[in-house]
Amino acid sequence: AMIIGSIEHPEAYFGLHPLMKEAFDWLRENYRTAHSNGTGRIEIRGNQLYANVETVQMKRSDEQRIEVHRRYLDIHVPVNTSETIGWRSTKSLATPITEYDAGRDIAFYADVPEARCTITPGCFAIATPDDGHAPIIGEGELLKICIKIQIEE
Repeated sequence: AMIIGSIEHPEAYFGLHPLMKEAFDWLRENYRTAHSNGTGRIEIRGNQLYANVETVQMKRSDEQRIEVHRRYLDIHVPVNTSETIGWRSTKSLATPITEYDAGRDIAFYADVPEARCTITPGCFAIATPDDGHAPIIGEGELLKICIKIQIEE
């Protein structure tokens, strides 16, 4: 299941991956200023650990599709407003929209989320390969950071 928490107190989750502490250290230091240099990928530790800094238009829940990753886990962090994320176990996904794209480490599904959570600025949601997730649900423009931690080569 996805993990939800505050970026101020992520210590309980450092054991999930050896780079988790480094990811949260970067996040706490750069969370408020990352968008000041525009958007794009910020290298923290090459392909092993990086941040996607994005400005995106949010979607209605019926417009957003579930995505899954195999090689990375995500730490989703909204910066300027709340973001809702739909969730469904990867094992229960049955309706692929796209084949898995190994280069982008993503596949999309049409299945309906079984649960939803809303995270506010200063909070995070960790999605592992077991977590099919439909992020960026809401209204308006979202400033967002998505930290990617490589778990498989």
